[in-house]
Amino acid sequence: MNNIKVLGINLKIGIIGCGAIGSFLSIILNRSGHEITIIEKTKGCKKQKVIVENIGEEEIKVCNYNEIKGQKFDYLIFAVKAYDLEKSIKIARKYINSDYALSTQNGLYSLEKLEKYYKSGSMIIYYGLNKIKKCHSIFNGGSKLIIGCKNRDCREEFKNLAIKDVKTELVDNIEPYRWEKVIVNSAINPVASLYLKKNGFILENKNAYNLSLHIANESKKIASLFKINLASDPIIELKNTIKFTYNNYNSTIQDLCSNKRKTELDYINLALYKIARKIGYQAKYNYFAYKSVMVMKDLLKENNKLCDSILNG
Repeated sequence: MNNIKVLGINLKIGIIGCGAIGSFLSIILNRSGHEITIIEKTKGCKKQKVIVENIGEEEIKVCNYNEIKGQKFDYLIFAVKAYDLEKSIKIARKYINSDYALSTQNGLYSLEKLEKYYKSGSMIIYYGLNKIKKCHSIFNGGSKLIIGCKNRDCREEFKNLAIKDVKTELVDNIEPYRWEKVIVNSAINPVASLYLKKNGFILENKNAYNLSLHIANESKKIASLFKINLASDPIIELKNTIKFTYNNYNSTIQDLCSNKRKTELDYINLALYKIARKIGYQAKYNYFAYKSVMVMKDLLKENNKLCDSILNG
């Protein structure tokens, strides 16, 4: 494992999406001296204020695809939700060029989609971020970024992606970390969503914590069945993640309260259930977690007032 050092090499980086993750990455990469273009559904191409509360704000170029058609980027970072990734890849390939791409999505399958078209890695983000509106989010704590590729050492390819003031690690194989994050998210996102509470609530409520542990242990079992050598004990990482993101509403709650058609649980709990079933293992807790949140989704369609305190900060 290597920490990325600031090498003084300025890269041209395209960040697709300006939600919670996109706004955060655009600011920290801009401050690191890189040339940043945020690619969004917007009119024209101009610098605008990007805000991440508790970190600061920067004037960063925000463009639509037509305005930058044919441009070549050193790296593309896909900072969209997992359910929007396939469409985003298709549009990006039509308008702009890059050999390298990074996935930031939660769950399984996203990196594999990028690998079809780019030399691709995954950026695992151990920070809590909530979107307030486009290009405006709030930072709620966290610990680090981890970058790597699936089952191959690509540290040389991404060594110049220097990021100031944020702990960033390059690893020789992202799979142990990607699975660790899937396990942690499988245990946090649905449980906090059932209560519509911040992550820290799980440590405060005995029933929530017990359910979270059952899901995490089942997800850990699935990883072992697929012979994934995890980087650390995901149960310890679960507790640490909750502590680091104590005041954060997870991305699933944000999707539920915004009446999104899908949530990323399709790529977390449901994905774990499906791949486990293929080898004859019944992931009952993950299936329960997924279906319970779908019930909550239907309830919120009928009465979105339950989300008022979340949407209004």
